[in-house]
Amino acid sequence: MPKMRFAVRLPGGHLLPENRRLMKQLGCTDVSGTEPRLCPGSEVWEYADIMHDKMQVERDGLRFEVLERAPDAEKIFCNLPGRDEQLENFCKSLKNLGDAGIKVIRVRYMPLIPNVIWRTYWDKPTRGGATSTAFDYDDVKNAPPTSKYGTYTEEDVWENIAYFLKGTLPTAEKAGVVITFHPDDPPISPRQGFPRPLRSVEAFDRLLEIVPSENIGITFCQGCFAEMGVDVPAAIRHFGKKKKIFFAHFRNVIGSVKEPGGFQEVFHDDPTGRVDMFEAMKAYYEVGFGGPMRPDHAPKMEGDEHLGGSSGYYILGKVLGIGYMKGLAESIEKTGY
Repeated sequence: MPKMRFAVRLPGGHLLPENRRLMKQLGCTDVSGTEPRLCPGSEVWEYADIMHDKMQVERDGLRFEVLERAPDAEKIFCNLPGRDEQLENFCKSLKNLGDAGIKVIRVRYMPLIPNVIWRTYWDKPTRGGATSTAFDYDDVKNAPPTSKYGTYTEEDVWENIAYFLKGTLPTAEKAGVVITFHPDDPPISPRQGFPRPLRSVEAFDRLLEIVPSENIGITFCQGCFAEMGVDVPAAIRHFGKKKKIFFAHFRNVIGSVKEPGGFQEVFHDDPTGRVDMFEAMKAYYEVGFGGPMRPDHAPKMEGDEHLGGSSGYYILGKVLGIGYMKGLAESIEKTGY
């Protein structure tokens, strides 16, 4: 039976000693990070910059093998002028990431429209007066297309994804880095005129077959698959048996994009959530998942405003989420499910 690895995401600017100590106190084994600090105007992630963050974390006995960001690839995925140069720079960064011991990265294949996680509510009440984010497509489905990009069809986006994979996977395989994709959040299309194809189990099956490789996979976000309206434990088993889940976001919502009123983030242990969290955790064990997982999109609790954080990433919710996840894992490990 695998031993579950628990993580919290710490952006580069938050890799402070007190935050790392808190992660150890919570019983975390891993930290997931974002991008290293870059020289102004540089697109290449340099080895020394990556190692600067990695060494800080590892000195405290934590693993730092996952980056929830990737080098800039907007020109590649949007087929803009300069994409060949950007592809070359991306591959240089991949080599440096592999040399530094980073094993998993998460790419952003779609432009940020708008420049945040797309929600229509940022402070909707949930249990005990806590607040969380929510989304109702009816409120924004008629938003005009963004003026920054041209017109794309969904097949255009698939062609750009294929171009990216064919150009980067040889380097990723040599460097030992797995490139993962996160589901669209929310899983609807279009988003202000830009197609968003990664919104179903079938879409991820198609993605994984474009260029079959052990170095392409999924950042499995339970919340996004729940937003699709699918059976989350079944989806974990589906992709886990294929050994395509390399990092997981442990998350729960009520509703879905297919239901009137949309969806809302809820506490990980909320029994009204659409995800059976015990069955989800059990599914990770059944498929032999060996990567780290972290709590995601926690509601804002009383006192959080004094602890920093940002929408969906509040400190107290992370603490509560880690404790709940560890309890689920222990119950499964001790009973043998």
